[in-house]
Amino acid sequence: MKLDKFLITSHKFYSDIDSNISYAYDCGVSKIYLREFELSRFYIFLEICQKFNILLFVNYIDKHKECILKYAHGIHLKSKDFTLINLIPSEKLVSYSAHNLNDVDKAYNKDIDFIFLSPVFFVAGKNKPLGIEYFYNLPDKYKNKIYALGGIDSNNISMFYDTNIRGVAGIRMFLKV
Repeated sequence: MKLDKFLITSHKFYSDIDSNISYAYDCGVSKIYLREFELSRFYIFLEICQKFNILLFVNYIDKHKECILKYAHGIHLKSKDFTLINLIPSEKLVSYSAHNLNDVDKAYNKDIDFIFLSPVFFVAGKNKPLGIEYFYNLPDKYKNKIYALGGIDSNNISMFYDTNIRGVAGIRMFLKV
């Protein structure tokens, strides 16, 4: 099964945005989550993502909500921001950070479009890894919304092909070095 790919930006990504988005596109990325919101950077990302037909997601930030709701393709909600789901227009795509099955179920019941479930593998400073078996054992009803996240790279991405999840998300995996 083909996996969809969702890039999550980090500060390392901003040194050469055009080249890095081009590389991500060549890696098969269809969506980008711009984590650190800065208005000028947002417009640069928006223009380049449009060139590559990549959907752009950002955090919901109240002081920039008019711009975000007008131009971003989607809104990303962290666990602590879940209640903001009621402020997002129904035509916007929504992604959400989950760390266990309860989080996944909560997001699924609110009809959130894409759910990052993490961490799969060990990542310093993050929760205990879920492991690849967790994704094989997820109830089927959730799998079409799930993106595995955390420690995934070119050496282990093939482990996800038979999980039947929607895709994988990553930072370093899609960063041009």
